[in-house]
Amino acid sequence: MTITFATMSHHCTATVTSAVEAYSPVDGRAHGSLDAAAYVCPSHLQPARAMWEEQGLTPYTAKAGGGTTPCGSITDFRETVGS
Repeated sequence: MTITFATMSHHCTATVTSAVEAYSPVDGRAHGSLDAAAYVCPSHLQPARAMWEEQGLTPYTAKAGGGTTPCGSITDFRETVGS
């Protein structure tokens, strides 16, 4: 499995409160395979959900926080082309 760390296009120093997880369908379930997560503040919650929807993934919002992860951080578990 390849893990990629990236960031959303915005710059924000607010506290992360949510992890917007991104799922691809498996076996007829929309939340079949966890593919990625974006860690965001309340202001960037909807942009993160829209980002995953635009990529054909199903977003799910979970509580997050208590760490030092900056708003807009992405952890992506999807295989990259050529891997």
